[in-house]
Amino acid sequence: MLPQFLRRARILCLLPCVAIYAQDAGMVLRTSVSYTTQRATLNLTDDQRRQADELARQAREATQAQKYGEALRRYYHGMAVMRNAPWTPAVEFAASLEGRLTHAMLEPGSKVTISLWPLFTCQEADDANLTASVSLNEQVLAAKLPIDPSALPFTAPITLPNLAPGDYAIQVRISGGGETPNSAFVKPLPFHLEALAADANHLRDRLARMTKKPGAAATAEYALSLYDLADRAEVNPHRYKFRDEFTASNAILDSLDAGHDPFAGRRGDLRKAYRSAIDQTLQPYRLFIPTAYDGAKPAPLLIALHGMGGDENSMFEQYGSGALKREAERVGFLVACPKGRDSASMYRGSAEQDVLDVLAEVQRDYRIDAGRIYLMGHSMGGYGTWSVAMAHPDLFAALGPISGGGSPAGMAKIRHIPEYVIHGDDDRTVNVSQSRQMVAAGKAAGAEITYVEIPGGSHVSIVTPQFAPMLDFFVTKKKPAADERR
Repeated sequence: MLPQFLRRARILCLLPCVAIYAQDAGMVLRTSVSYTTQRATLNLTDDQRRQADELARQAREATQAQKYGEALRRYYHGMAVMRNAPWTPAVEFAASLEGRLTHAMLEPGSKVTISLWPLFTCQEADDANLTASVSLNEQVLAAKLPIDPSALPFTAPITLPNLAPGDYAIQVRISGGGETPNSAFVKPLPFHLEALAADANHLRDRLARMTKKPGAAATAEYALSLYDLADRAEVNPHRYKFRDEFTASNAILDSLDAGHDPFAGRRGDLRKAYRSAIDQTLQPYRLFIPTAYDGAKPAPLLIALHGMGGDENSMFEQYGSGALKREAERVGFLVACPKGRDSASMYRGSAEQDVLDVLAEVQRDYRIDAGRIYLMGHSMGGYGTWSVAMAHPDLFAALGPISGGGSPAGMAKIRHIPEYVIHGDDDRTVNVSQSRQMVAAGKAAGAEITYVEIPGGSHVSIVTPQFAPMLDFFVTKKKPAADERR
């Protein structure tokens, strides 16, 4: 049995540190999903369940009123209750603090400043008496810097030791006196150290000199957008090899300078991007081209939507080490994976348009059979599969929502589209009742639905094994002509 303060420290370290720097609906949505999962997974007493459910109700009310900071406060309080941790003014204030570096893409010898600011206000914050200690690889860079609640954001310049190029994370340890346990809150702030500024500037100069920018130039330019996003810590800088990204971008520009299509004849896994007409931002997508594709005849296309917290890479990389690509190769499908604008977009609004834009991009560049376009997704992507199809019921030949849900009332709009629906009955993130309701409504409307409910299946375990049967189902489906759907 651990000493009490260490038990509390370990408990509170499990409170989520969400890498978003605004009190927005997306952050609250991600927190609510984590909350629901913990509520369904932890071994709680009746009193803990009662308190957690009441705090969740208050959080939902705050969200509906667009009081996102208050919603976060209620969710974090509920997580402390579920972890049997005290909710003192010090703990509340420590939970409210979010951290960020001035830059997360660092040149050797550069300095960095840490900032901490509250995601929600704490009425008794003056009593928090917290300090911040900063370390890197267990080396303390600054110890017990006092945090003044009346003078936020808290900032501290940090001088880094001599480091080899690579990926690192500064640890900001927030602790205090009274009931707040030492080491209770640890904010990891990742950064990447490498001399890349010259490469980035060279690529910027090449792009600036282009008088005309064909579609492929957007893919080359996206490497710079990604670099800037990583520098602002809006994406994890550890996830990318930026020198390789810049090399690939320069190769695209070399092909364009020579008058060639840089993607002509390429097969396999491609990383591409386009410029959105919504806001002129560059939006990425992943594309798989099977070996069998030759452009001589129209080919089937699968649009695959990632889950919450994911991006355009998730469907190819996070399930069975590329299982979806292997199955697509087997059946001869092209597969496109949009980013969907934001990791918690639910594929609504501009994120829905991203899905349509990626579809249009692929149809422009490849010969696609309009009667064999399929849509599938996991978790948030399952919700998106249903919602996008309901909004555009004439686009898709079949649907494959996994561990999702949606509006049962909308199932009548897509009763003509065959569906292969998957859910695990032990899903503690999206309850299986969500798919059951959609399937029941769809069948009542006359839809052809194959429903696979996996006994004991969790939110994630069911996904990879179902890729093959889902794509086999899609192979047999072709969108009927308009008069056949009447």
